[in-house]
Amino acid sequence: MDRINNIIDDIMPKDLVLIDLEQDKSNIRIIVDGIKSVDLDTTAYIAKKIRNSESLNKYLPEDFRLEVSSPGIDSPLKHPLQYKKNIGRQMKIKESSTSNEIEAKLTQVLKDGIVATNNKGKTIKFKFDEIESATIITVF
Repeated sequence: MDRINNIIDDIMPKDLVLIDLEQDKSNIRIIVDGIKSVDLDTTAYIAKKIRNSESLNKYLPEDFRLEVSSPGIDSPLKHPLQYKKNIGRQMKIKESSTSNEIEAKLTQVLKDGIVATNNKGKTIKFKFDEIESATIITVF
């Protein structure tokens, strides 16, 4: 799977990151994200490059079904780039050590974690490995 991830990383535009790759028999689902929104043209371009990649096709089933998309609005953040993209937004952070959920505004992304401000104005730092999950709170 690491070999497939590396090949896909090489195929993707440099302003995007591979967030997730799921393979189930002949179904392959790839999630990509970037600082800018990922549009349909970009996902179609990536899918075409993957389908035409000779180095990748030898590791994939012959008749595989491929889905390339961006994360949904309610998807948990998994990559530091996703946190950078959402600075200034309210989020729900679940701590891995306690499973406590905290609502806070993301204010900064560090090399190894994030800084957020809770609703009482207290600044809280989290290392990425201390975060079980983090999702953006969507306000309509």
